[in-house]
Amino acid sequence: MSKIRHTLPIAAAAIVLTAGGIAGPAILQAEPANASSPSTNSTDIADQADSKRLRNPPHTPADLLKLLGERIKAKDIDGIIALHEPGAALVNYDGSLVSGHTEIRAFYIEWFKSDPVLTVNPRQTVEAGGAHGSGNRMAAIMGDYTLEQNRPDGTRESFTGNFCDTVRQQSDGRWLYVQDNPYPPHGGGTSARRGTTAHH
Repeated sequence: MSKIRHTLPIAAAAIVLTAGGIAGPAILQAEPANASSPSTNSTDIADQADSKRLRNPPHTPADLLKLLGERIKAKDIDGIIALHEPGAALVNYDGSLVSGHTEIRAFYIEWFKSDPVLTVNPRQTVEAGGAHGSGNRMAAIMGDYTLEQNRPDGTRESFTGNFCDTVRQQSDGRWLYVQDNPYPPHGGGTSARRGTTAHH
């Protein structure tokens, strides 16, 4: 797999879920404002979006993967953040971590500049731990992906890889991301730590 400039959020960044019923990238277009409702403002729209997020929480790991893919396509950064635990992390190619909501938000803002198109194929999900809704149930989502994105010079690049992500069920039944890892070990025995480098 070739090295890329930006970290790749895998399950979280599912632009196309080949095993999730999405046939291809969708063109998202904002609905025009209703001329009969001049009182609608950006705060109202944000409140409506927050309300919708609360009505449609992910109740399974597959729901979480699908919902995060939809929010990636919509470039709904607040919605993306809402699907991560406060201490969640993304694993960089070099093995360092992007940790917490503030850093994850900054990552997505930067990554979207590369106009990414990601196809994710989840192969296996393994759940373990406590009873459903206990807050102690965990799952690993594993699969492979292809990605196209812009290089710094504006040309397109593409590559493939594998991923292994960790998600956890919360006490209210929702599933959230704990770790998004698009670079599982390739045989070197390295571990991802903040500020360190893994060799691939």
